[in-house]
Amino acid sequence: MDLFSFASRSVRNIELGIEHQMWAVATLLNQQSMEARITKAQKYLRPEAYGVLYCNPWHAFTTPFIVKSHADPDRVVTDVWPEPWRLPFRIKTLGDLSRRLHKDEALKRWPTLKSRFEANRGRGDVSGAFNITGTTVFVPVNVTAGDWRAICSD
Repeated sequence: MDLFSFASRSVRNIELGIEHQMWAVATLLNQQSMEARITKAQKYLRPEAYGVLYCNPWHAFTTPFIVKSHADPDRVVTDVWPEPWRLPFRIKTLGDLSRRLHKDEALKRWPTLKSRFEANRGRGDVSGAFNITGTTVFVPVNVTAGDWRAICSD
C-alpha cells in the first residue's frame, strides 16, 4: 500500500492542515522543480492512499491521514497557511498533534522505515527513507498493512 509522507517546518502549519482537512506543499521558486512536483503528484497521489506528516521542529511523525482527493495542479492556496502553498489535496486525519512519535522511535517500530533507512545506510535520515522532502515529495513508499497499523497506533 502507498504511503505518502510530508514535512512541515512548523507545528502551526500542521494545526492548520488538520483544521482544514487539507495538505499542500510549499511553492518552489525553481519552476522546473515545481513542475516535477506537479508531475509526481498527478502520477502517484490518489484518493484512499495513506499519509503521515513529519514535524521538523519535533523531529517526529504525527497525524496519519487518508488522502481524499487528487492534488489540484492549478490551485494556489493563500487562505490557509501563512505563505502560498501548491498542489492542495483533501485529507481525513486519523488523529491530531497529541499523537506523535520521535523519528528514533519510529525507526525502531516501523519495519519499512527501518529497512529503507538501513538500505540508504542512514543517508538522508528518515527524510530519505520515507521520501519526505525535496525531489521525492509525492513519491510514495510501499508499506505493509502491519506498518500502517503501527503508524496509526503510535
